[in-house]
This record gives sequence, structure tokens and C-alpha cells, in this order.
Amino acid sequence: MSQVNTIANVTDEVDGDEAVDQNISAGIALADVLRTTLGPNGRDKMLVGDGQVVLTNDGASIVDRIDIESPAAKLVSEVAHSQGGDIGDGATSAIVLSGALLREANELLEDGFHPTTIVNGYGEAATRARNRLPELATWENHDDETRRRIVETSITGRWDAERTAFLADLAVRGYQAARSTDGPRLENVTIHGIAGGGTADSKLLDGLVIDTDRSSTSVSDVPAPLPRRVEDANVAVVDDELTIQSPESTPQLSVEDTDALRRLQAFETGEYERYVDTLTTHNIDVLFCQKSIDDRLKALLAQAGILAFERTRQDEVHKLERATGASPIMRPGELNVGAVGHAHVVERRTLGASEFTLVRDSASTQVSLLLRGGTDHVVDETERIVVDAIDLLASFDARAGVVPGGGATEVALAADLRTWSRSIGDRTQIVVDAVADALETIPRTLARNAGHDPIDTLLELRHRHDDGDATAGLDVNTGDVADMYSRGIVAPVRLNERLIANATEAVTSILRIDGIIHVDEPVHEDGDDHDHQHAISGGFQSDSHGYPWAIGH
Repeated sequence: MSQVNTIANVTDEVDGDEAVDQNISAGIALADVLRTTLGPNGRDKMLVGDGQVVLTNDGASIVDRIDIESPAAKLVSEVAHSQGGDIGDGATSAIVLSGALLREANELLEDGFHPTTIVNGYGEAATRARNRLPELATWENHDDETRRRIVETSITGRWDAERTAFLADLAVRGYQAARSTDGPRLENVTIHGIAGGGTADSKLLDGLVIDTDRSSTSVSDVPAPLPRRVEDANVAVVDDELTIQSPESTPQLSVEDTDALRRLQAFETGEYERYVDTLTTHNIDVLFCQKSIDDRLKALLAQAGILAFERTRQDEVHKLERATGASPIMRPGELNVGAVGHAHVVERRTLGASEFTLVRDSASTQVSLLLRGGTDHVVDETERIVVDAIDLLASFDARAGVVPGGGATEVALAADLRTWSRSIGDRTQIVVDAVADALETIPRTLARNAGHDPIDTLLELRHRHDDGDATAGLDVNTGDVADMYSRGIVAPVRLNERLIANATEAVTSILRIDGIIHVDEPVHEDGDDHDHQHAISGGFQSDSHGYPWAIGH
């Protein structure tokens, strides 16, 4: 997918107030791109490039697909990657909060505040808010119902209520199936999307599912018919190529007479038969090989009734080990009883337009989620939802507290910051109040995107919180200001902690920048200008004039 939008390209040498203005404008521009997607009723963005179309309101997905050329906007975009990668949710909220903090900072700068004063005030306010969060959270009696509510809150609005509940339950069951005594083992979950069918056709399977179209894994191509299904199968996994080994120092083998040729052929035949005899001695029914299998050996394996797969990816070798209990070996001669795995069934199946291999066993620690949808777009969006949901559940288990959603937590933190700021005796008080105003951007945006009056909604929320109702938030489906816990609208406390930390760190980094310098590309001694691009700061592409660098205080 090519990048399809450009955010605030900075190409001139600037410093001082002009640099600050350009940096703030770049960050605000990126936040404005995503602001309309925030919340359950956020509007989708259609991204078009290279003949492909992506329709999504997922903030992290949008940021991945737009061309961000400003170093300052790049810092803000990294908030989405950090939030989404670490938590699994909140990428859009983090960027929207960053944009709100930048807007407040811009007004403070116009009022004569020094950037250092704003940076210090933002830092103190963020610390206060993060310390207050545990007091707003509940920490006990969390079960799978709580997990389902967390996931439903995260994905509500991206699908209808019925499919939202179905996917939330599926994600929770998949996550729980991959847990062990040591906690969640996300590597034990394999997710495949299959176009064709309805979302409700998605299912959780014990064992491993290999997409033989997307993976390099393929069934050995032999004339003999191969079984589509093998039950009660003994499984061997070879972590190498299956062929006759030749000395690496001998690039070419010369045969001088027919006797030598016959001896060579007899040797090769004996080696191939030894491979097959070893496998049949251990009653191997299914063989997975990481690399290729010699054509002659393929035919012999098929004749022996062994279903052989070749070019299995290394990550799938590890998954097969967990799914079957087989220990990978380098050569068939190393096979022993302890290295043989077992599968209740190994089945080749066509789902949609793709070929799959299912390796299932009741004792497997590997599980697979097969996600269905009518079109590739629906499948891709469903896959993003489930992947994010599983990451979000892992974040919740790492710090098992929940806070009320619907903007309730942000309004409560804003009220606390305003109360606390009255005890501050210098200009920092105004900066802390600005952070409180920025936090309330979240409920205001939720109300606007849901079609409700943002001013009336915020006033009602403030009134309820002033009366001591710290769990009052906006139910975007009804427009009611209600107890979020009773409506099941909740989020992990760790999500809000990282949201505040990520947004504040990005904004304060931008505010510290007081100059942007353009450095010309050095000309190589051979006179060549080397017409290739260099990556700066995790993916920033310079133009043909050189490197834009940011200089901090």
C-alpha cells in the first residue's frame, strides 16, 4: 500500500518561534486527521493508493498508511505505534489528546508562556493524573465477563451489536485457551482470515491451522493420490532439507564407467530407502520438512503412505512442536520415540479460495482462530479487531484494574487537576488547567462523533462528577450520561496510564524543539550524488535537498 496523504512537510531552515509554530501545526494537523474516527461512532477513512482501497476507522492503521514528512508530526505518529503496540487500543485517543495538548500549548505560547514552563507544567500534571488513576479503578472480582466488556467497549461501533458481542466472546475464548500457569502465551495463538462466509462462521480450534497459500508450506507434488485426512497421526518434523547430502567441497561428481554409475545409483537408492524405513519404523503418518524434499524421496514417501509437507516456515515449525509435541530433528536418522509427535487429525481443507492444513489434538497448547467474512476488506478489519483485542486482554492481565469509559475517567482526572491547581502558587497553575481542558477533548469528541451536543454533554458530565459520581460517562448509543460500570463500558487502567504518558511525552518533545536545520547531503568523492533516499527517525524520508534535523533546547 503506498502512502496516500502528506502531513505538514517542513522543507525550509527555520528557528525560534517559527519552528515552534510549524512543529505545533504539524502535530495538530495529524490529530485532526484522526479526530473524526474517535469513539464507537467515529467515521471511517477511505485510503486509496496503488490501486488498493482501505476503509477503516482504526487510528493505528490510518497512521501506518499516510506519508508523514514533518519530524514533529512523526513524533506524534509514534504515539499511535507505542500505544497500539504496547496496549492494543487507544491509538486514536492518544493522538487526539496529543493534538489537544498542542492546541493548549499554542494558546499559552501566544499568551507569553515560555516553552520550558509549559513542558514542566505538563509533566507535573501528567504525573498527578497517572497517580490518581488507581483510585478511580476497581481491582477485584474480574472474570471473563469483565474481559468481554473490555473488548466490547474497544470495538463497539466498528460492527453491529450482535457481531461485536460474538467477536468479543471469540477473542476472550482464544486468549484464555492460550494461557498457561505462567500467564498468557500469545505465541500460542494463530489467526487466519478467510474471505467467504459470515462473521458468525468464525471459530476457535484446538491445534494449528496453516494457510498453505500464504505460507510457503506445500504438499509434496507427486503423481500418487495423497490423503485429505489422517486420523490418529504420528507426526515428525525435520528442521532441514531432505535430500542426499553431498560433500560441500566437491562441486561436481564425475563417473568414469557404468559400474561406478550403478554403485552411485545403488548408494542413493539405499539412502532414500533408509530415510523411508526410519520413518515407517516409527509409524510416521505425517512429515513436515522446513526446506525442500528431494523429488525421488517424495515419490517413495507417497508410496509408503506418508503425507509429506515441505518448505514449512521456521515459526510454523515451532508451532507444530507445541501443537503435536514433536521435537524437530535435523535428519531422519536422528528420529527416536521422544521426537515423534501426535495429532488427533491432520486434514487438508479448502476454505473459501484458500487451502489450509489443520493439525488438531486435544492435548495441544496451540490454538487457532479462523476468522470469516464476506469480502477481503471485512476479513482484514475483523483480523485487526481480534489481534488488538487479544493484545488488550494481555495488557489487562498485566495490571488487572478497570476504569469507567465513555469519557468518565478523563472528566474525573480533569476535575482533580483543576482542584489541585488551586494549590499551585505560580504560572504552572494555568498550565495544569490547560491539561485539564485537553483531557476533556476526549468526551467532547465522543459526543460530537456520536451525534450529540458536545457542550451540553460536557456540562452534564461536569455536574455529575461535581456531585461525586466519578463513574458518570457518556453512553454514545443512547446519548445518556450514566454509570459506566452498570452499562459495562470499561477500559483497562493501564490503557489510560499509557495514553497520558505517551501523549505528554510526545508533546513535550515537540515543545523542546527550537530550531529546524537543513543539512545538505554530502557529495561522494567519486562525484556521484547517489540518488537513493535515507531513512531518518524510524522512517522519515528526506527530500532531494538533504536531511531535516530537529534541534532541542
